[in-house]
Amino acid sequence: MPDDELSMLCASAVSELAGKMAHGLFGADPETDHLARLRVLAHLQWAVAQQCDQTALRAASSGAGYPQLGQAVGITRQGARRRWPGLIAARTDRSGQTARPSSSTDRSR
Repeated sequence: MPDDELSMLCASAVSELAGKMAHGLFGADPETDHLARLRVLAHLQWAVAQQCDQTALRAASSGAGYPQLGQAVGITRQGARRRWPGLIAARTDRSGQTARPSSSTDRSR
């Protein structure tokens, strides 16, 4: 599926989800729907960022490098390195094994 089709599908799904959540959580009516949707969308944005970080960590643990991570999210290798600093950098522990860095990429709201 081309990226533009995937983007449209995702936008439609997020819009539908935000509307359902705004109605279910806040009983949003036509007068307050936009602010309730905005509140839900802000929380969804945070949740998606967290999921991206966790999935990037899993991908890196499975052998993906910055070029692959960047390609997956539509940014350059350098952009991926800036987004997830230290995620790929390998170090050698005392046993000679290559280990992932222990730092994580926690995003605050």
